[in-house]
Formats: sequence, C-alpha cells, structure tokens
Amino acid sequence: MNEALEYLQTFARFPFALRKFLQQRLTLDDAKRIVREGMEHREENFLRMVDRSVYGYPNSPYLPLLKMAGCELGDLRARVQQKGLEGALRDLRAAGVYITFEEFKGRQPIIRNGLTIPVMARDFDNPSMQRVFTLETGGSSGAAMNVGVDLDFVLDRSPHELLSLLAHDCLDAPSIRWNGILPAGTLRNIMRQIPFGHVPTRWFSPVGLRDSRHWLKYAAATYYIIFWLRLLGVRVPFPEYVGVEKSELVARAMGALLATHPSCLIHCSVSRALRVSLAAQKLGIDLAGANFSISSEPATLAKAKGILQSGGRCLPNYGTVETNRIATGCATPNAIDDMHVFKDAFVLFDHPYPIPGFGITVPAFNLTNLIPTAPKVMLNVQMDDYGVVEERSCGCELANFGYTTHLREIRSYTKLTGEGVTLIGNEILSVLENVLPTRFGGSPLDYQLVEEEDAQGFTRLCLVISPRVAIADEHQVIDVMLQALSHSSPMADAASTIWQQTHTLQIKRMEPQRTARGKLLPLYLLQRPQNSETQRG
Repeated sequence: MNEALEYLQTFARFPFALRKFLQQRLTLDDAKRIVREGMEHREENFLRMVDRSVYGYPNSPYLPLLKMAGCELGDLRARVQQKGLEGALRDLRAAGVYITFEEFKGRQPIIRNGLTIPVMARDFDNPSMQRVFTLETGGSSGAAMNVGVDLDFVLDRSPHELLSLLAHDCLDAPSIRWNGILPAGTLRNIMRQIPFGHVPTRWFSPVGLRDSRHWLKYAAATYYIIFWLRLLGVRVPFPEYVGVEKSELVARAMGALLATHPSCLIHCSVSRALRVSLAAQKLGIDLAGANFSISSEPATLAKAKGILQSGGRCLPNYGTVETNRIATGCATPNAIDDMHVFKDAFVLFDHPYPIPGFGITVPAFNLTNLIPTAPKVMLNVQMDDYGVVEERSCGCELANFGYTTHLREIRSYTKLTGEGVTLIGNEILSVLENVLPTRFGGSPLDYQLVEEEDAQGFTRLCLVISPRVAIADEHQVIDVMLQALSHSSPMADAASTIWQQTHTLQIKRMEPQRTARGKLLPLYLLQRPQNSETQRG
C-alpha cells in the first residue's frame, strides 16, 4: 500500500479507536486482578498467541523454522506441558527456532541448517494489529523500522504502569515528561496512563518542531492526536520545546511541583535526568521527593550518583519501541539498575552469543512476547542487549505478583547511545566508511567511533581520526557527520539534533583501537566484557 495513503487511513481510524479506548477505566483492583490472571495463564496465553499469529498465519516467518524443527502445534503443547514455558522455549532455541536481531530488523535473511528465508521487518508484524499511529526505531542505512500502535495494546499495558507506580509510591505524584514528539514513543507512554486518570502536568520536548527534516509529518501527527485527546476531555499538555542545554527550566518546573506536593515524577532519559539533577544543584533547588523514571540508555553508577546527589531517586526501566516496557525498577533493589521483568507479558532468558570480531561471548537476551495485541510477534527473538538475568524473590510489591525475574547491568553490543537517543551501529557505518573518507581523505581504517563516559557520567561519542589524515578544520568533520545522519532517517535526524546541542560528538586524534585479536572495528562500545566467559546471573 502507498505509504501516504496508509498514513492518511491511520489518521481517519484514530478518532473512532480513541473513543473506544477512552471508555475503558482501570482501577488498582482491576490491575492486580489482570496481572494475577496473566501470571496464572501464561502457558495458555502463549499457546493461544502462537496458534493465532504463527500456526494460523500462513505468511509467518516462524512457520518454516517450526517445520524444520518438526514441531507442530500439538507437539508444542505437549512440550510446554512437559517442560514448562521456559523449558519449551529453550528447546526450540536449541532446535534453531529463534530470530536474530538483524533478522528481526529485516536486514539479513534467516539462515538455518541450509534453509534460507528472506524476511522484511514488517513480516513480524502482528497480523491482527489495528494500527492507529506509528512509531519509529533508530533504523539502519537510511531504512528506519516502523512500529504500529494498537490502542488495545496500550490498554493491555496499563496495569503494568499502574502497579509500577504503586510499588514506588508514586500513584499520587504529579508528573512531567521530557521526551520527544513523534516518531518517539512519548504519546504511547502518556496514553498508557490515561485509563487510570494520570496525565502529565507538562510535556517538554528536546526536539523542536522545525529541528527535524521530517517535522511537518510528525508534528502534524503529534498535534492531531493531542487535538482529539483534548476534544474528548483528556487534557494532555502540548509539548514545550526545551533543548537539552536548557535543563535548568525542567529543574525549576520540578522544584515548583515539589513546593506544593511531597513528591513528583519525571519521565526522561538517563542523561537528561543527570542534566536536570546537575542544574538543580547549581540553582540550589532541593529535589528531595523527586522520582526519575529513566530509560533509553544504561543507568550507570556515575550517572546515578549525580542524580542521587540532587536528592532525587532513580526508577530504571527497560524496553524497546517494538515491545514497550519489558522491565521496571525493583522497589528494594540490590543494584542501581535492578529491574523486574513483567512475566505475564514476556518470557526472557539469556543465551550465549559470540560477538563477531571480538572473541568474547555475552549473555544475549532472548525474548518472547505473550500479549496478543503486541505490535510484533516475537518468538525467541534475540535482542541486541545483554546483561545479568537472575531469579530472585526480593519481597517488594512487584515480587508479590510473581515478577521474580530480575535484570541488571544491561548493555548493547550493537547500538550507540548518547543523551537518550540511540542509533543502530549499521546506521553510522556508512558515514564512517564512505562519507568521511570521501570528504576528508584517508580510508575506512582511519575513522572509528568510540563510546565513553566522562567524569560527570555523560556518555560521549569520540570520533577517532588517524593523525595521518590531514584535516584543516576538525569541527567541519563533526558538521559533515551530523549532516549525513540528518539525511539518514527521522530518528537519526533527531539524534543529530540532540547531539549537536550537547556536543556529544568529540574528536580524538589517535590511531583507531584494535581488538585483542588485532581486528579494527569501526565501532567501539561502552563497557564491553573484558573476558570471553559468558556472564550469567
């Protein structure tokens, strides 16, 4: 279907879907009941999902893999009954029924035991999804990945949001958001709280309406959705442009809330939380009672320290555009980034993955979605994240619902993250290997991007350039790089804008670093393991 026509059709459907969505109300008792029922019927929900969206969908890319493994629906039911849900999924993984990160994004065909299955990202779309608006991932090589939003899915995720707020005693806390307009997921996250009556008091966007080459399309969609929400009685605030270099404005807004309320909540990236905290300390604003609901990048100790020094509290979250929130912060954590997996919505376990070119193996996350309204069908999808996965009953409010799978120390082995915006590694490869050598000379061996954390805890991206390359104006290199990114995809365009504001990109004149095996890779990511043993919790 023509993209413009499809876009207009989603606009036309939205008011009708929204009216239905706003008729739904969610109480705390409802949320508790829904989650307990979901935990009790995890196996049945999984089997129902694969029956409808895999075995019952002839175009499913999972079907050839299951056929290769000799696993019909009856066989899968028997395996789940015999070994449990996690055991059955591990058996399928060992039999080749899984999807790698690159396959899921549609960048590589599925290749298993001589079987080749060409795939595109949209092949993993939920066939029963009713798309009402679209989000976008970071993309690669100029081809960003669209993710549809079904308001039934937003409603299905509301109980998790409500119980997270309950666990951290934030049910009555007024909130602020400092996240971008579409194609970022802020509106979906705002709407997740509407069924139980929560609406942010203010919405700050780090990206202005004209900061993006795609501003007209996404600004129009953002204001169209807000228009209908307000027309139907939900007073969602209009976004106010506050660049990341103006964090003192957000700090003052939080201080104003705390002057009249015992606590408040801000949803933002980890780096923006740190910027607000540092600005508050500089202005003498006490943020005691402030809760920072943080996501989009690792909550490292250095960043968390800066946030805590302002008087605030860190509430980490983990998720993706395709899945929405997968895990949320533990109320009695044993680490700053200790989180509970929503086990009624997901099955997550780790699986050893050797990183090509590095000679090391990481415990990559393996994810299966259990929610029938999810935008993507995910059956043993290997994420490009890894970390510590452990089973533990911590005794907090979330553990009481059976959420005993904990995550911590999450890192990516393919993504670059800075100031809360993320680019897939492939997206920037063409800039390093083609754009810069063509413009400034040298070869792809003379350029490398290294992810580092500075003394304050901010993630910096250092563009390493060999001293052999003669460049008269090094600042021009950064300008060319940002300009190339802005033409790559809407999310890369947003990354370019924010990185320009915060001077995230810096230049170092040195020879690019090599791996322990002597290989020169264009991307060096933050905090890689130092040995080849698989880390497990």
